[in-house]
Amino acid sequence: MKVNLSIRLNAIEEYLKNKNLKAVAHKYNVNYSTLSRWVKKFKNNQGGLYHRPWNRISREIEEKVMHIKENIPAITLGRAKILLEKEGINISLKGIYDIWSRYGLIKKLFDDPFSFFSPETSETKDNIEYVRYLLKKDKSSANLKKAAEILNNFPSYPAGQDDILEQIPEKFLSLRRRFDKLYNQFLKIPTPEFYRKIHTLRIRMEKRGLYYSSIIAGLSEILVLHWMRTPHKELKLNALLVKRKGKLRDPILNFQLTFLAATAKVELMEIDDAKSLVRKMRRLLKRLPFSPFYESYGDVMTFMSDYRTALIYHQKALETAKDEDAKKRLYFKIALNLTIDGKHRTAIKYLNIAKIDFKDKYYESYALTRALSNFGLVGIEQSLLYLQKALEKSEKEQFRNTIFTTICCYAAINRAMGQKQKARKLLQHYLKLIRKYKLKREIEIMENLINTDSINPKITELPTVYLLYLIKKAKKSSKIKDYNMLIDYARRYGITGFLHRCLIFFPEPVLNSLNRGKNPKLPVTMLRLPVFNSESLLYYIKFLGEPVVHRNQKYLKIKFEPKEMAFLIHFALRASEPDKSLVLDEIYKNFFSSSKNPQSRLSHLLVNLKNKLMMPRHLLVIQSHFGAKVLVNKGFYLNIDYNDFNATLVRAKALQRAGEWEFARREYLRAFKLFRGEPFKKNYDEWSLNMRFKILSQLETEAINFAKSCVEHGDKTKARQILQKVLIIIPDSEINGLIKSLNG
Repeated sequence: MKVNLSIRLNAIEEYLKNKNLKAVAHKYNVNYSTLSRWVKKFKNNQGGLYHRPWNRISREIEEKVMHIKENIPAITLGRAKILLEKEGINISLKGIYDIWSRYGLIKKLFDDPFSFFSPETSETKDNIEYVRYLLKKDKSSANLKKAAEILNNFPSYPAGQDDILEQIPEKFLSLRRRFDKLYNQFLKIPTPEFYRKIHTLRIRMEKRGLYYSSIIAGLSEILVLHWMRTPHKELKLNALLVKRKGKLRDPILNFQLTFLAATAKVELMEIDDAKSLVRKMRRLLKRLPFSPFYESYGDVMTFMSDYRTALIYHQKALETAKDEDAKKRLYFKIALNLTIDGKHRTAIKYLNIAKIDFKDKYYESYALTRALSNFGLVGIEQSLLYLQKALEKSEKEQFRNTIFTTICCYAAINRAMGQKQKARKLLQHYLKLIRKYKLKREIEIMENLINTDSINPKITELPTVYLLYLIKKAKKSSKIKDYNMLIDYARRYGITGFLHRCLIFFPEPVLNSLNRGKNPKLPVTMLRLPVFNSESLLYYIKFLGEPVVHRNQKYLKIKFEPKEMAFLIHFALRASEPDKSLVLDEIYKNFFSSSKNPQSRLSHLLVNLKNKLMMPRHLLVIQSHFGAKVLVNKGFYLNIDYNDFNATLVRAKALQRAGEWEFARREYLRAFKLFRGEPFKKNYDEWSLNMRFKILSQLETEAINFAKSCVEHGDKTKARQILQKVLIIIPDSEINGLIKSLNG
């Protein structure tokens, strides 16, 4: 019967302390000869427990065979055999193959092609357990070094044991083990730190002639450059790795290098080159029918804006995926494909299955997809919420991946609400940043959304960009034939949802279709938006100062009572769009808690509000819902300047974290400009008092933080100006002391 490993280790350790073989054997109920064999095996393996097979060649020769492949990645088995024979080493082709396989130089894991990991073997199993035993017992420098020596002797590291490597300092690890450890830290440590480490590691591998390992490390380096959106650097390194691998016929390696080159080419808008590389990927994919390669092919098709094909391959990847993390990632990728194709409800189902929370490394992409899905369903509140969460999660290294989508979505929401100039200014402001980042595809899309009348004759064949040309063509011609052409084109590439968002910026083709009695083939809920329906009511309420109300962009010269304004703002915060509702009991509690007849008071307030807002009575009604009385928004939109303040602040903070201070500074100033005075100045109901305290506390905190940032960037003047403005609104504030310190 095999004795538990921990019992063997305890017995060996006790013997090494007191040297009494028979006593220890008796204590652990084993034959003393068995214990002697354990001890001998333990000593012969320098602390490890694995015994090399009697017929395996020496480690020295094994390493020579391994180094030949490392130094000449494209070398064949036959050529390696000839070179070894010249050194007096006679080894069979199978022997060479087995060694290369053990070191992860061939026969890589299909579900993790970027790594050197291998399945667990008898050579690694017991030694891993022994290392765990060592680390659990004592994490002294001597024990850590001893554990590292054992791990460094592995030909390749077993998959799924990354928790052990995390405990070992890098200085004790070999180059291969350092790469194994670093590989598991991708997206877990700051991207710039990961890039610095992987770049240094690759260079050191090259200097030691470990060219094959340097190619694998280089793949991870390109991957992080891809993540940081630096296509020129990607292609330069990609060319070096292709040169290093020579004529190596490794479909996995060739597939990944081709994938990374194709995505970089799309970023640079070199579409013909990208198409050629995608065709090469398709040929290689026939030999690689596994989940990671289906996923990569789906990814490259999203870059090519062919979301219909991307969906097919992402679904194939999900069907064959074994890793739970991969499945989670694929759920939201499929959801993105679906929402780009206009299938928003199905997309949300996939997002719900993914169960990604704010701490998850994928949350930023998840939140953006959720924002797009909700916007597609005309859920403006939820869309804004998830845009905010995406920006809150964004960090410097991922910011370029986030800012374009969020800004276009913010602009689309403003345009959908009939705020054309506001949407245009937002795009113009951020186009400068996108140009700075040299994101050519995004620049072309934003320029077309801003310049809605001009048609670029040199427009690219990339479907998402070419679609804009078709929209402008339909707008100019006013022909139903041209409108149907762009609908069909969007369906062909699975970008119908993208088309719907674009049409918000170009409503003319839709309105032309409606005026002619034709079906514009847009969701009914979207056609209710103010941009498409001139009869839709949109109210914009400014209350960060003296209350002001606009109805469909026109100022209402009507005086509202404090309670009416408080109620209107409360309703705007909770039910700002059609089909949203508020429970009457909550309204009574917040605004009529001391009234003997709150129902009558509310009815009187609603009548007055509808008259002053010039709102049809049927748009705000009381109904029963699951046994409770609710006040329902039946078809109008509400927006408030406080929402704009929060959205602008979130963007400013994201820009600041990304190191874009000048852009952040302008956004902060836009946010503070929205305050014209003290909100709820004449309101004394409990809800208004609580909101006033919350808003003024937030204003004070943000002003102080902004002032400190200004000082750090050498701009005391602007810090002082903002603080003095806020001090007028909040006289009894600690800001006064900060101003004095700035003046001093």
